[in-house]
Amino acid sequence: MKDFHPIAVLLIGLTACGGGTSPSGGTTPTQPVISVPTSITISLSSVTLTSPGAVASLTATVNDQSGTPMSNQTVTWTSSNEGVATVSGGTVTAVANGSATVTALSGSLSAQALVKVESSSPPPSAANVTVNDNVFTPSATTIALGGQVTWTWSGSQPHNVTFQSGESSATQSSGTFSRTFTAAGSFSYQCTVHSGMQGSVSVD
Repeated sequence: MKDFHPIAVLLIGLTACGGGTSPSGGTTPTQPVISVPTSITISLSSVTLTSPGAVASLTATVNDQSGTPMSNQTVTWTSSNEGVATVSGGTVTAVANGSATVTALSGSLSAQALVKVESSSPPPSAANVTVNDNVFTPSATTIALGGQVTWTWSGSQPHNVTFQSGESSATQSSGTFSRTFTAAGSFSYQCTVHSGMQGSVSVD
């Protein structure tokens, strides 16, 4: 009967078990973690603007599953009430007194910020709007209670100014139309000839 040397037995055992190495003799590589957009935040949760035309800058950040900011993410911005505040690329512009919610969107992710416009100066008693080809300029107007807005036609196409209440101008390509506002509130209007041509008047 042959005797087995202890060292030989140990070497045979290590060869059979492989010692935790890969078949090539190296260690098993670690799989990379793929970043996935998981949340989005806005730099400010609320902002207050004190006059029409005032601006504020907001920044949206998209974060991955570990909370790390991600670069090169597409973000779009919307305002719930463009008669109060508009937003473009994170820049908020005040239009008239009131409040609006600004939303930053990236894929299925969204975040909101509250915008308040609180003008300390009274709104004007008169305002002018240009009726150009397929657009009212400005599209949002603010006047004082009892004030008057005058629309002036410019361009070659015929348009009209028609309010939701039914009051309207003639369909024309030149001339003017005026309305005096004796009640406070927001008044929307449109051109019934060209869909999407819309405007609003805020009366404070």
